[in-house]
Order: sequence, then structure tokens, then C-alpha cells
Amino acid sequence: MVLGLIFIGISLTAYLVLERGEGYHITTTEYYGLRNAGGVIYILSLILGFGHYLVAFYVVIISPISWLLRKYVCFPMVRTFIYMIGFGWGGLWVFDIMYSPYFVKGYYLNRMTSIWIFAIAGLVYAIVENKIWRRGHAERTEGYLTNVE
Repeated sequence: MVLGLIFIGISLTAYLVLERGEGYHITTTEYYGLRNAGGVIYILSLILGFGHYLVAFYVVIISPISWLLRKYVCFPMVRTFIYMIGFGWGGLWVFDIMYSPYFVKGYYLNRMTSIWIFAIAGLVYAIVENKIWRRGHAERTEGYLTNVE
């Protein structure tokens, strides 16, 4: 579940970076983003609005995919690439939820920004996951060797 909390933190950070990068282009009061709503209120609305979806998404989708990737994909670089593609694709979905076509066309918002931000979030998640799994494996191996002696 530590990876679940890390997933939520990385995802919310990616949302905030996307909002800071693309949402600041929207200069109308019709859109209540980070600039109009205020930083603390916007962050709380993200956590309260998307937090339970992120927990459910992690438990139902990301955790089994992570387990399958760890079991069947031997190369960490390939797993990292798969995470980057998956998170980038999720970034498209997030972009479409956050910004209506009216704002995208009217303020020239770029969907590629969302793809890159979330792909980088996938890279960070893959690196953290790999470090956590390696540390856990090293501790289990070390404990096994201590018990054998």
C-alpha cells in the first residue's frame, strides 16, 4: 500500500503541474482553476474530488498490472517504458476531463503537455517502484541468510 500512496502523490503532483502549465492560459472567470480558486482550495478539491478515484484506480487496475509486469517482464527498462506509455495515455484522459473543448480551442491549450507530464510521472513511479521492490528483496534475502547461519 506504500506504492498506492506514492501513486496518489505522483498523480496529484502531475495534476498540479498540468494545471500550472496549461490552466494558467485560461484567463476567464468561467474556469475555476489554480489561479482563480486559490492554491489551497484547488489542492483540496483535487484530493477530495479525485482521491477516492485514485485509490480505487490503484487497487483495481495499477496494482494488478504492476504485479503482472513484475512477474512476466524481466527487464526494468521495458516496465518503465510501459508505465510511461500508460501514464501518458492517462494524461490524455485527465486533460479531457479537466478542460472542455471550448477552453482548448479558445485558449490554445496543448494536449501534448499533459501526455509528457504524465509520462514523466510514470517514469518517476517506475523508478520508485523498482527501488522499493529492490530494497524489499534485499531485506528478505539478508534475513534469509541470517536465519540460515
